[in-house]
Amino acid sequence: MQKSSLTNAKGHGNINMREARIVLDQQMLEEMHAHAISTYPEECCGLMFGSFSGNAGEKKVLRLRRMKNAFEPKERYHRYTIDPKEFLNAEKEADERGDEIIGVYHSHPNAPAKPSEFDRGHAWPTLSYVVIEVRERKALETKSWVLKEDRSEFVPEELQIAINKK
Repeated sequence: MQKSSLTNAKGHGNINMREARIVLDQQMLEEMHAHAISTYPEECCGLMFGSFSGNAGEKKVLRLRRMKNAFEPKERYHRYTIDPKEFLNAEKEADERGDEIIGVYHSHPNAPAKPSEFDRGHAWPTLSYVVIEVRERKALETKSWVLKEDRSEFVPEELQIAINKK
């Protein structure tokens, strides 16, 4: 994926890593887990839409969008990519709705909920990267990460789950 001008134009480049947090509700977490389980043993991928607040240290997820893993089929067990045209369409939709792409979620079948070196090489600072560990068709652990501005490493980001109001 290539960073587009819409993402660059938003101006969310300086995140205070100590205050980095992403907030989503329990139903969204369950949707991510269901997506990850449904594609097992391949990686799933999807986008998180919402808003940045204040110094861009906190992100609020308003909706999710499942994306097709466009990576070469025989490598999908440990790789994902989002088709650039699909990403641009999603970004255009977000702009029209007045929200932003604030992160990407994906699964790690039979691997920890930690970004890989491949993930680091294809990630962008500022966005959240939620990684779901899936083993034997069960979502075991879900963690969020943010890539440092110098792209040297991911740092943990607080993942806050809001209680659904029924």
